Amino acid sequence: MATNTLHDLHFELERSIARRVDSKLIGYQVSLSDGFYNKYTKLWDKTYSFDFVTEHRSFYTQLTKRCVYDILGDSQKKIDRRAIAKQMAELEALVDISESKEEFQNFFEKKYSLKFPDLNDCIYQKKKELSDFDKKLWIAMHYNPRKNEGE
Repeated sequence: MATNTLHDLHFELERSIARRVDSKLIGYQVSLSDGFYNKYTKLWDKTYSFDFVTEHRSFYTQLTKRCVYDILGDSQKKIDRRAIAKQMAELEALVDISESKEEFQNFFEKKYSLKFPDLNDCIYQKKKELSDFDKKLWIAMHYNPRKNEGE
C-alpha cells in the first residue's frame, strides 16, 4: 500500500511540475526528491503527503522550478541525470543544515546568487471572497421557486 501511495505522490508531483518546467527528466528528479521535499516541508511545520501535495501544487512547482531547473539551466548546457542527482544532494545538504525556512532561503540565496521565491501565498492560501456580481450570480443559480410555493 505504501508503494502505491508513493507512486501516486510522485505522479502528482510530476504532473504539477510538468506544467511549468519543460524537461523529460522530471520523473527521475521527483524520484530523487523525497528526502528534500520531506525535510523542506517540515521547515513549514507541515507533512509531506499526497493530500498536502495535491492541495499545494504551486508550492512544489515553484520550489522545484527555482531550486532545481533554474539553477541547472543557468549552469548547464544540458540537464542530465547526473546534474539532477548532484543538485538534489546539494539541496538536501542545505536543508539539513537549516533550522528554519528563512535560514534555508538565506543559504540558498548566498550559494546560488538567485532570489528565492516567496512561497507564503502557496502555503497560506487566502480564502477568495466573491465579488458582488458573483454573489448575485450564485444566488440566481441556486434559486428554486418551488421551495417558495409551499409557504
